[in-house]
Amino acid sequence: MTELQLRQQAVAQARSWIGLGEADSSHREIIDLYNRIRPLPRGYRMSYTDPWCAAFVSAVGAQCGLTAVLLPECSCSAMISLYRQAGRWRQAERSVRLQPGDLIFYDWNADGSSDHVGIVAEKLGSGFRLIEGNVGDAVAYRTVRPGTAHIRGFALPDYAAQAADDDLAGDAPMPPLNTADSFLLSFQILRLGSKGEEVRAVQRTLKALGFDIGRWGLDADYGYDTRSAVAAYQRSVGLDADGIVGPKTMAALTGVTA
Repeated sequence: MTELQLRQQAVAQARSWIGLGEADSSHREIIDLYNRIRPLPRGYRMSYTDPWCAAFVSAVGAQCGLTAVLLPECSCSAMISLYRQAGRWRQAERSVRLQPGDLIFYDWNADGSSDHVGIVAEKLGSGFRLIEGNVGDAVAYRTVRPGTAHIRGFALPDYAAQAADDDLAGDAPMPPLNTADSFLLSFQILRLGSKGEEVRAVQRTLKALGFDIGRWGLDADYGYDTRSAVAAYQRSVGLDADGIVGPKTMAALTGVTA
């Protein structure tokens, strides 16, 4: 894969988890994935009540086979240390050109340490849209500007090195993308009657954006409630409200283009 494809893969995986949270214990999927990383960072096995923003980023890396890029840790401070050692850490006061897949760390208490982290999903004007774990106890979006006072600094994962390693591997088979990632990158058309994890990924995104997906929730079934939610979203972004998730709607939902 190219560097761009690796970045897109990481962002697509993060987006596929939007809506997972503590309210319905669905965040346990992320914690369980983190706890399967080997070697387990510092040997610490996370509980379901631990803060999990850093574990979310680490789980994205683990799911995508990018643990050499998205360096695994469950502590923001320890994660920053890993990127410092790798020469991939930048202080907030420095001018940094961020790209999708890079990380922003926060210092909410203004005490010089970091207590939160998110993955850059896309550039929005002079700011960025991020996907973060443990935002209101769930995976959700946040929009920030680089000059925001609470930003501690940036980590720049070395996707280029991973892409170079992939090139050296020649014709070695690549691990398959999971269902949600394949969907996000190929823009499979979804409509009334569609079923599967592709549908659930769309439902999670709509729910995180505040659209009502109906009483059945994340059921992976493209029923009338999901169609209504898609149409409402389409109207909100100026698309034809046909209730069908095609390339234009998916591009708007995810920011990933084919």
